[in-house]
Amino acid sequence: MDRHKHFSHPHTLSFHKSLEGAQLTCTGCNFPCTGTPVYSCRACKFFLHDRCFNASRSLTHPSHPDHPLSLFPSPTYSSGSFICSECNKTGSGFCFCCSNCEFDLHIHCAYNTLNPKPLTPPPNQIKLKSHPNHPLKYLPKPPPASGTRLCDVCGTGCDPNGALYRCDNCDYDAHVTCTTLPVSVRREDHAHTLSLLYVNPYPSFTCDVCRGAIAQNHCMYRCSSGCDYGMHVKCVPAKVSEQAPMNEMTFQLEMFKLQNQMKVHQMAVDTMLLGNHGLHRNRYYRY
Repeated sequence: MDRHKHFSHPHTLSFHKSLEGAQLTCTGCNFPCTGTPVYSCRACKFFLHDRCFNASRSLTHPSHPDHPLSLFPSPTYSSGSFICSECNKTGSGFCFCCSNCEFDLHIHCAYNTLNPKPLTPPPNQIKLKSHPNHPLKYLPKPPPASGTRLCDVCGTGCDPNGALYRCDNCDYDAHVTCTTLPVSVRREDHAHTLSLLYVNPYPSFTCDVCRGAIAQNHCMYRCSSGCDYGMHVKCVPAKVSEQAPMNEMTFQLEMFKLQNQMKVHQMAVDTMLLGNHGLHRNRYYRY
C-alpha cells in the first residue's frame, strides 16, 4: 500500500479509492468523505479528500487579489475557528489565509465547492460611482508613473508593483480593495453609522480622526444622522490623534480587519432577526 506525506499531519497517510462503512469526515473541509477517494491515518482518525490532499499550498484568489493566500491546516486565531470571508460561515478545518489582512476562506469556498473551476481574475473593467463617466480597467501591474501614483478613492499611495484599476483618460487610479468599500461603517467612538460619500462635497472639511483636510476629489465617510462628523476613508480604522493619516499599507490591513469585523457583527444581527422576523442579509455593493 502506498504511503504519502502531507504537511498537516505528522504520520504517513494511506490512499484508498473508497472507504466504506462508518461515516467519515474530511479533516480539511469537514465534509463527508465516505465512498470517495481518500487519504487516511486510521490510528488518528485523520482523513482527507483527494482534492483536499492535493490543494495548493498557495494561491491567488479573485476575492483577494492584492496578496496570495496560504493554506493553513487549522485556523490561525486563538479561538480555534475563523469566519470565511466568502460565505460568512464559521470554519475550523483547512483555511486559505492572508494573515496580514485577517482574510480567510474555507478550502471548498476557495475552490468553489469540491468540484473546483479554474479561478478567474478580477473583472477587466468596472464602473465606480466615484468615477461615473468612464470605466476603469484592471491592470495587474501598472506602467511606471512619473511620480508617486495615488489612489483617487482613499488618497494613499499605490504599490508600483501592485494591481489596480485605472482610467487612462482621466488619470484616475483606485486600489483593488478600494473598489469594494462598504457603503456604511461604524466606529466605537461615535454613536451613529457612517455613510460612504463617493465624492467629498464640501469645499473644506477636516477629518475628525487625523485632523487633516479631506480632498474634494476623494471619497470620505460622514455621519448618516447629520452630525458634523466625518473622516478620510483611510482613517476609519485609526485612533483619534493629532498625527498624520496612517500610511497606505497599514490602511489596507486595517480596512480588511474592519470589514471582517463588520461581517461578524452583521452575522450576529442576522441570527437575531432570523429568530424574530426571518432572515435579512446585509449586502455590500460595488460602487
